[in-house]
Amino acid sequence: MPSWVETLRGVILFIVWTVLVLRISALWRAPQRPVWVVLLVLATGSLMIQAPVGRWFDSTTGVAKAGELAVALVALTDFAAVWWFAVALHRAGHATPLWLRRAPAVSAATMAALALAFFVVTPAADRFGAQAHGWWAGYAVAWITFGLVTAVGAGALFWRHGITMRSPVLRLSMLALAVGTTAELPYLVIRAVRWFTEAPPTLALVGFWCSFTRFVLVALGCSLAALEPLRKAALYWYRRQRLYGLWMLLREATPELVVMTPRSRTADVLTFSNAWEQLHQRVIDIRDSITFLHDGWASPRLLEEASSKAAEAGHRERERLLAAACWIEATRRDALAGATKLHHELDKDLLPEVHASESTVHREIRHLLRLHRALRTRAVHAFADTVQHRPPAAATS
Repeated sequence: MPSWVETLRGVILFIVWTVLVLRISALWRAPQRPVWVVLLVLATGSLMIQAPVGRWFDSTTGVAKAGELAVALVALTDFAAVWWFAVALHRAGHATPLWLRRAPAVSAATMAALALAFFVVTPAADRFGAQAHGWWAGYAVAWITFGLVTAVGAGALFWRHGITMRSPVLRLSMLALAVGTTAELPYLVIRAVRWFTEAPPTLALVGFWCSFTRFVLVALGCSLAALEPLRKAALYWYRRQRLYGLWMLLREATPELVVMTPRSRTADVLTFSNAWEQLHQRVIDIRDSITFLHDGWASPRLLEEASSKAAEAGHRERERLLAAACWIEATRRDALAGATKLHHELDKDLLPEVHASESTVHREIRHLLRLHRALRTRAVHAFADTVQHRPPAAATS
């Protein structure tokens, strides 16, 4: 192998151990613990493939090829652990037969026993050779069979869930795991060809690149899922910032509803904790302010005038949005001016849509942002400047 292969093995070591350390919090969360177990086994494997470690094993034990046996035992544990992880993911949403739940552990134990047995009965010169001779041919057949079973077993489950995941990050994570485990297949084929035929040296490099791809993609696949909470938090923070303008506009007009003094824009931008709760509260505050304006200062005449003004838009959805913006701006001005509340019993037709769940709030936010844009239009401001919907003040003598 060229010298740069050892350099790339060092790269594998760095990537996998970095991911392992970054994901150490998964140890304290039962649903995420399998991910960390896989990363730990993968990290151990990345350490074992380093040439100095193999030499240390040989010199410490005094047994020829003991380092390569250690690599093989860790590798088979790695293969089985990834399959076990795939089965664990599958079990979360599907009935899984007992034999499949036990298959990774049983296959790993069987392969470990065979590896040790063949290592003992095979002469030192034939162990882990470029080609399989004598007893070692049995090891080669067992290893290729074991590798194919684990790779196909894990890959099939990762591909199945990867193409159906709704979350982009989780889908990317599953597909990275799927591609990584699938990369084992050409590696195993190349390993079989090299064991039983006179293969060209370049084939060994192709096999190394398949192994490299597998190491990196499985490590990244196990870590990308950890980014999902961060992605969601960033998305919720971004949506909350986009609603800040509308929120402040309405909060200023409805100070009766303000429990705590609204944060400044700078303080709001720098608030990152409880991202979903903060966004949800902002949407609720906006809804409450709009309802408060509607119940306190709107009148049947105002709503009728707003609907007539909006009818000029000509599009049903745009018409409803513009009508809501017209009456909201008019009542907002009344509230800021300290006008007497009217307390009319009114239809709720022109109140904005309400979506209470996390899955539908994005649609509501889009609607609120369109409403904010409408509130700033010239047409809405002209309507609020000219509309007369309050009864004339009683004449005084």
